Amino acid sequence: MTRGTLGCMSRPIRVEYPGALFHVYSRGNAKQSIFRWNSDREVFLDLLGRCINKHRWVVTAYALMPNHFHLLVELTAETLSRGMQWLLGEYARTFNRRHARVGHLFQGRFKAALVEKEPYLLELTRYIVLNPVRAGIVDRPEDYRWTSHPAIIGQEPAPEWLASDTLLSQFSPNLDNARAAYESFVNAGIGLESVLWKNLVAKAYLGSEQWLRDVRVQVERKARSSDHPREQRVIGLPPMSSIIAVVAKTFCTGEEYVRKRGDGLPRLVAAWIGRNESLLTNGEIAAGLRLRSSGHVSDVIRRCDRELDANPILRRYVDRCLSTIRRNYREPKL
Repeated sequence: MTRGTLGCMSRPIRVEYPGALFHVYSRGNAKQSIFRWNSDREVFLDLLGRCINKHRWVVTAYALMPNHFHLLVELTAETLSRGMQWLLGEYARTFNRRHARVGHLFQGRFKAALVEKEPYLLELTRYIVLNPVRAGIVDRPEDYRWTSHPAIIGQEPAPEWLASDTLLSQFSPNLDNARAAYESFVNAGIGLESVLWKNLVAKAYLGSEQWLRDVRVQVERKARSSDHPREQRVIGLPPMSSIIAVVAKTFCTGEEYVRKRGDGLPRLVAAWIGRNESLLTNGEIAAGLRLRSSGHVSDVIRRCDRELDANPILRRYVDRCLSTIRRNYREPKL
C-alpha cells in the first residue's frame, strides 16, 4: 500500500497528446488591446498560419477580439505549449516593434481548456465565432471579418491552414448544404447563454465523467504531476460520498455509521483515503464525515496512520477499499 502525498504549486498542467482538442485563449496585459490596426491582425494570422503548419495543428475556429483571441486547436503531436510560446513571443516582438513600445503584451501564459471532442466541438466553434456579437461589436457574426466564420460560410477566402472541411463535414457531405447548416447552427446561438463553462472542471477540462477519468490517467503519467495545482490533479477522483460508500461496504456497515461513529475505524479509514487517495481538503473531508471542524481532520488522519502501522488486518481492509476505488475511478477507457 502506497500512501499518497500532497503537493502544491501554481504551474498549470498541459496534458498534450495526438488528437487532444483545446480551446486556447490569451488576453492583453492589464486588458490592453493586442490589435491596434487591421494590419496587426493580418500579422497575427500570418504567424498563426506558420505556427499551424510547423506544428501540424488542426484549427477549425478562431476569433481575434480587440484585447484577446480564441483558437480551437486539435493536436497531431505534443506541440501546444511549444507552438503557443513561439506564436505569442513572435507576435509580441513584432507588435512592440511596430508600435514603438516595450514591456509585456500578453497577460501571463496562455490559457487552454482540454475538451472532449465529440459533444463539444460544434458548440465551441459557435461560442468562438459569436464573440464579436456577444461583445456588441456587430449584430451578425458574418459582419465581423476577424473570425473564421466568414471563411467557413464562403463569404471570404479561407486561409489555407483553416480546417474548414473538417468542420463542415460535421454537417453534410455536400459543401453548399454543409455551409447552410453550419450558418443556421451558429445563428441559432445568437442571444443564448452558453452553458459550456458551467461544465468546466478544475478550470481546465470539459467533458463527460468517463472522459475525465481517462484524462486523469494522462495527468498521473505527467512527470512531477504534484507540481501542478491541486484542482487539476484531482479530476476524476471520488468525492467523500463515494469514499464513504466504498468504506461502508468493505467494512460491512452502514454509511451513517461511518459518518457518525467518532471512534470507529471505518471513519478513520474514510478520512485517510480522502486525504491520501483523492487529495481532498480538510474542509471537504470534515463536511463528508460531519466532523466538528476541519482542524480535527489532521488528528483523525494521524490516528489512522498509527493504526495502520500497528494493524496488518486494517491495512488489508484499506487495500481492498483502494482497489475498489481505483477500479471505479482510474481505469482508462479502452
